[in-house]
Amino acid sequence: MTTPGDISRRAAIGTLAAGAAWFAAFGPRSERDAIASKGKLVLDYWEKWTGIEGQAMQKIVDAFNASQDKIYVRYLITNSIHQKSLIAILGGAPPDVIGLYAFNVPSYSEARAILPLDDLAASHGLKMSDYASGLHQVMRHDGQWTAIINTCGTLALYWNRAIFRECADALKASGVDPDKGPQTIEQLDAAHVATTRVAGGAPLGKGPLERAGFLHLEPGWWSWIWGQPFGGHIMQDGLATCGSPDFVKGYQWVQSYPRELGSEHVEKFRAGFGPYGTPQCAFLTGKVAMCVQGPWMANLINQYTPTLDYGVVPIPMIQSLADPARPLGVIDTDVLVIPRGCKDPEASMQFIAFTQRPENVEALALAHCKGSPLVKVSESFYAQHKNRGVRLHTALASSPRAFVPPPVPEWTEWKDGFDSTIQDLWRLRGEPGPAMERLQARGQSLLDQAAARRAMRGERNG
Repeated sequence: MTTPGDISRRAAIGTLAAGAAWFAAFGPRSERDAIASKGKLVLDYWEKWTGIEGQAMQKIVDAFNASQDKIYVRYLITNSIHQKSLIAILGGAPPDVIGLYAFNVPSYSEARAILPLDDLAASHGLKMSDYASGLHQVMRHDGQWTAIINTCGTLALYWNRAIFRECADALKASGVDPDKGPQTIEQLDAAHVATTRVAGGAPLGKGPLERAGFLHLEPGWWSWIWGQPFGGHIMQDGLATCGSPDFVKGYQWVQSYPRELGSEHVEKFRAGFGPYGTPQCAFLTGKVAMCVQGPWMANLINQYTPTLDYGVVPIPMIQSLADPARPLGVIDTDVLVIPRGCKDPEASMQFIAFTQRPENVEALALAHCKGSPLVKVSESFYAQHKNRGVRLHTALASSPRAFVPPPVPEWTEWKDGFDSTIQDLWRLRGEPGPAMERLQARGQSLLDQAAARRAMRGERNG
């Protein structure tokens, strides 16, 4: 795997030259930009968002530009932003602000590609304590403040209330309140059985599926989270631990679903699902009664099936660990960083601080249909929000059990292993125990290699 530290300056500059045409297309975007920025310090803000999400951010950029007369920020949509931004920084031609994904932060930080923000943030009135406690895991790396939350996503369990009403008797008989949704893994299992339908009324596994209660691979974007509901952890104290008994139990649970339903029946059923972002998405069509998703799911529901009656609860844990005061919260956020070598770090932070004003944070979160990353949230935000589960999504970011993927540059490669492994387990190819032991060994090897590289560079272990 090529890590940020392995990218040579020559390769970076060569790629920059090849990208000159790209910047010409996405540089000064209009005569309006050229006129408006005359006599001002121009900051280039590279961001990945397009469409409604991009338009919402552009409004905040426009508001900043109108709020003062010294700085002009250009909002530049950038595809493959992680790779292009890193190449630009290492090549000596960085933008001034970058919008990254949270999992990019460790690799950028350890490549020394972004600036520490402790002093810069403080000088503009930003405090770590203003943000939900679970988000501090994203904002800090190696003891330094390295990123600012731009939008805050957390994952929860969405359930179709109409299907639960239809199956109310069976749900009640199995100990699930159809008005509250599943609160534990045991209740999720029971709700899955109660809401699953097999052709001709056949028992589970004895015929084609007409509806599934819950499928871990719908949508399947977070292959690495299923050990956590059983008390397991991917990594602890710098060591890979995804082969631990508790973590393995989670993937034994995952595999129990295709075993019970019939792997061949599940695969044929899933082949009829439409992709996320379309009206044929399985949760929207009622082909699955429950799914794990982020707050943005409400944008899809409101666009295509506005009459869909849905509920939102935390991702369940096993009964022995379940605690309503400490729900499981998977954090999936976007961040702003200041690249090393930018024109004026103070000016970049001035813009970022503007985006962090509560009214701007909430305006962006409303447009993106996400929760607020801030500790203090206005009641008007909740009242205007299009996701009926927004209070939960926001609260999950402050849960003591809020967690993020391992904050190491090697995570992307490690995650690829989880993605392929869960596909194999779902098709009943292999057993969870040995599969997780292999993933643990692979993860530890990656961590050891990274530690050796840091030691050679005279850096402290992270």
